[in-house]
Order: sequence, then structure tokens, then C-alpha cells
Amino acid sequence: MIDLQKIKMMKRLLLVFLILFTFSCNPLLNVSTQGLSYDGTDVYFNGELCAKFSAIELAYDNKKIVREVTFLIVNPKFNDQALPILKLVASKNPNIEVEVQLNNGN
Repeated sequence: MIDLQKIKMMKRLLLVFLILFTFSCNPLLNVSTQGLSYDGTDVYFNGELCAKFSAIELAYDNKKIVREVTFLIVNPKFNDQALPILKLVASKNPNIEVEVQLNNGN
């Protein structure tokens, strides 16, 4: 005979596991966006322009058509802000993929 309490408990454990797994798989979870602001095209760090909108592209990814936006870091001193920029812009535009091109100083 099937024990309904055991099934309910297993469902709860599975739900907890899925929630923990989802949060542990987000590589941007602990990335801080403090000091960044986004005006819809450009990104600023403490009020100073750090990344400019460069391009919007269509791509075929995982059997879906997706929109990608690219931001260019304007100065190598802002290269460390690449991950926070990804997080900020993606959070403001969840239906697009975001790329940040680092600045190599040339």
C-alpha cells in the first residue's frame, strides 16, 4: 500500500532540492551591481560612463531565435565591471542575451 505522507514528504524534499539547485547554478548570484546604473543604452559606474551600447543581433541558440545586445567597455579600468554589467542589463531586460566586450587598451 502506498503511504501518502511519504509521497508528500518526498515531493517537499524534491522541491527544496530544485530550489537549492536553481540558486546554486546562477554564476551571477553573488555579483554586486552596486555603483552601476543603466539608462537603457549605456551603463555608468559611479556616474562615469563605463560601457556603451554597441550592437543588437539576432541569433539562433538552442533551437530558438534570440536577441543579443553587446556593450563595449570604454576604458580598461572598467573591465572588472563586466560581470556586474551583465547582471544589471540582463535583470532589466530578461528576454535578451547580454554580451560585454572587454577593453584591451587599444
